[in-house]
Amino acid sequence: MSLLKDTELNHMAKLMFKWAYFNLLLKGAWLGPPDLMMEGKVR
Repeated sequence: MSLLKDTELNHMAKLMFKWAYFNLLLKGAWLGPPDLMMEGKVR
């Protein structure tokens, strides 16, 4: 499985995901367009 090998691109992607997870997702930042927040909900 060549996707699991440690490559420079794989390493950089892991570092970017780690940063986004701890700095955006855990704080509850909304990453999508605002229209999706009410998608499928009754007003």
